[in-house]
Amino acid sequence: MLNCPHCGSKSIGKIGTDQYYCWDCFVEFNDRREIFNVAEDGTLISLEG
Repeated sequence: MLNCPHCGSKSIGKIGTDQYYCWDCFVEFNDRREIFNVAEDGTLISLEG
C-alpha cells in the first residue's frame, strides 16, 4: 500500500501515470516522491526547494 510522502496517510488516489493525490493533506506526488501543491488554476507548485 502506498503512503503519502508528506503526511504518511493511506488515503491516496491515482490521478495519472505515476501521479497520486493525498485526500488528507491535499498534495500531489509522483513515483519519485516529488511533492506538489495544486494552485487554483491547476498548476503544480513544488514543495521542495
